[in-house]
Amino acid sequence: MRHPRIGFVGFGEAAQCFSSHLAAQGVKPILAYCQGQTNRPPYSEAFIAQAARCGVTLVDEIDDLSDMDVVFSAVVVASAGQMGEAIAEIIGPDTLVIDINASTPTTKKRVAEAVEARGGRFADSNLMGAVSLYGASVPLYTSGSGAARFFQIFTPLGFSIELAGSEAGKAAAVKMLRSVVTKGIETLVVEALTAASLAGVRQEVLRGICSTMDATTFSKFLDMCIRTDVLHAERRAVEMEGVRDGLQELGLEPVMTEAVVKRLRLSSDAALRSSFAERKSYSADDVLDAYHQKIVL
Repeated sequence: MRHPRIGFVGFGEAAQCFSSHLAAQGVKPILAYCQGQTNRPPYSEAFIAQAARCGVTLVDEIDDLSDMDVVFSAVVVASAGQMGEAIAEIIGPDTLVIDINASTPTTKKRVAEAVEARGGRFADSNLMGAVSLYGASVPLYTSGSGAARFFQIFTPLGFSIELAGSEAGKAAAVKMLRSVVTKGIETLVVEALTAASLAGVRQEVLRGICSTMDATTFSKFLDMCIRTDVLHAERRAVEMEGVRDGLQELGLEPVMTEAVVKRLRLSSDAALRSSFAERKSYSADDVLDAYHQKIVL
């Protein structure tokens, strides 16, 4: 089977990882156009050499990618929408555009509409991990009109693709909300352990956090958090207000702790608390449905 002609718009870490992997399997040509803050035409000799090591030829105009079978959009989030629409302007019918940017579902849908208006197919593909850890086998959670074709072409080439349907933006929504948790945990841990360092109890706090989390699975922990939130949000908000004051006394601005207080206050609802307290049993989905209904109303 003939390998596709592949172009990249943007040539950062992910694009370099993917192109090196594809080139090693004999895929060619692979072209790249870059219009970033650091690398843009005329490209530096060092950047040209780096691209060559990845099996890639740099081009000076985005129009030079117009006859590619597949175009990856791999730019910074701030320019993802604008660049996606620029790609749509130069593609031919049946071109597959794969957007691996961590942009919003709305942005992905907008780019998908522009691509499909030109007769192309769009894959809203999201890196569910770091290429520095996974390499080219990083899980790619993908939706959109071109998702199935992306899977068909690139799975045999060693890509790890999970399909999430034909709706552009769906996979991006999962990625976005997953990031709320992963980055939220990161920043909560950093705030807590920075405060622990100021209090001289870093190792003790680290042990206390890890022993609790290691005692169960993360899925069970999440289930417990959601089910008990509806009952105890108000009490926990009061407790966290005390924690916030304690962090301030240590000399640390409690940015994440303040956000925790606000979130718990928003969850606190006397009517909902009474309703769920009277139930013999309920699930985390029941709680989330109640919260959803409250927002909708």
